[in-house]
Amino acid sequence: MKYQRLPKGHFALFVIYLITGASIAASMVFSLLLFLSLDQGPLMKVMFGGLALVFEVGKFYIWYEMGERLNRRDRLGAGKALCFYGILAALSIAGSVGGINAATNTLLQGDKARAALVQSYDDRIAALDREIEINEQAAQAYIEMDRIATGMTRMLKRNQALMAQQDELRRERDQVAVESQDSLMGLMSGLADGLGWPLSRVQFGIVAALSMLLDFFAAFFISLLGEEIRFRRHHRLHGSEPAPALPQPEPVVEPAEPVVRPDYYHELVERLKAGELRCAKGAVSALLNKSKEEVEDIFHWLQQDGVVYRKPNRHFALNDAE
Repeated sequence: MKYQRLPKGHFALFVIYLITGASIAASMVFSLLLFLSLDQGPLMKVMFGGLALVFEVGKFYIWYEMGERLNRRDRLGAGKALCFYGILAALSIAGSVGGINAATNTLLQGDKARAALVQSYDDRIAALDREIEINEQAAQAYIEMDRIATGMTRMLKRNQALMAQQDELRRERDQVAVESQDSLMGLMSGLADGLGWPLSRVQFGIVAALSMLLDFFAAFFISLLGEEIRFRRHHRLHGSEPAPALPQPEPVVEPAEPVVRPDYYHELVERLKAGELRCAKGAVSALLNKSKEEVEDIFHWLQQDGVVYRKPNRHFALNDAE
């Protein structure tokens, strides 16, 4: 049994439109990140941002147009559209790579800043450790000099204050360390350690793969939408193919009883043949003052008797053979 293609439902179309719009929007955002970082002036930002949007919208429309040309069997035009799409796609992917790279660089810089802040806390804690150790050595000296009541008591209080300060610094350091944990940075660091690559190479590989995947993902769903639009257009113009009709048995025609014509019928026939009356239902109805149903019966009799015949436009005409 041959599968009959049906139009996609509203839910499927909603999902396709949603995914396509999100993919195009994400691609535009990443391209804008790169183009807007090229210049700090507001006018140049607007110009570069508009250029990025034109590239993105034009690229995806060209992909849709390529599908239209393939559907029209215009292979040369489809090849030209593919070449043009390849150029814009290369620019878009480069822009997306630069945009994602700029965003990850910002994350890396923030991560480095937080790492430096954590290191400063560690240095301060280590300095307090050294001071506590010095105080402990001084307290030991006071013990040896039998001056426990004076010097050692003061050293112990000082160390207690220093330890409390250390605890506070540790809490602040741990809070900064937790805030600095980033999933993307953790992923890149783990891949760099596993592959033995520098972090910059892993970073470029991830953003390049994401950019190309995003571009091809959007292109796939645009081609899916284009195919659905073309199918709906064809379905609306031509409809579904009708199923083959089953052979119908020939109807059994029983002989009809002869109908007696009214008296005015023969006079009407004579006037029609003489050209005194126009062969039209309106003229016959006006002459005989009959209803529409009665005039239909009269012309049915005229056609049965071979006086008139029905033309392709459904009107009646006088049969010249009579």
